[in-house]
Amino acid sequence: SEMCIRDRSYTDFIQGLMMVAALVMVPVVGVMHLGGVSNLVKAVSEVDPHYWAVWGPTTTLIGVISALAWGLGYFGQPHIIVRFMAIRTPGEARAGRRIGIGWMLLAVIGAGLTAVVGAAVYRRDPAALADPETVFIALGQLLFHPLVAGFMLAAILAAIMSTISSQLLVTSSALIEDLYGAVTRRRVTGGWL
Repeated sequence: SEMCIRDRSYTDFIQGLMMVAALVMVPVVGVMHLGGVSNLVKAVSEVDPHYWAVWGPTTTLIGVISALAWGLGYFGQPHIIVRFMAIRTPGEARAGRRIGIGWMLLAVIGAGLTAVVGAAVYRRDPAALADPETVFIALGQLLFHPLVAGFMLAAILAAIMSTISSQLLVTSSALIEDLYGAVTRRRVTGGWL
């Protein structure tokens, strides 16, 4: 009902704030840890002289297609689409567009800069980072007090929980509307959900 939707919105808002704060804090503190942007660029260039090149000797057609497929596929994800399907007026669509694009810019730039900072921090001792997929967690533990590092882990859980709850909502709605409607031959109204 209306109260459940409002509570869900507050939960999404808090989870989103946690994720954005974590994705912004790690690169900013990482750059300060390295001594500034010039040191970051220098350290990453030592790792790979072609690191900053858009097209380089290691660029492959499959890599470009994969990157494009990931970026374009985002808009078709059911848990993203369902947010925009809930919009009631064109004014809400404009606000949703601004929020969605702003969120994606912060998230993608923050995640990308986290990877760059990780490459610079772990350039001399790659063994310190056993799995490159955990660079966000490793940087959180290296750069922050354990209490703040715990917040970083909570932000990861917030992202997971937000996606899972959205996927469950989409799945349950599809099951009720498609299967229940097909079996009983009755149209499901909004009051059910």
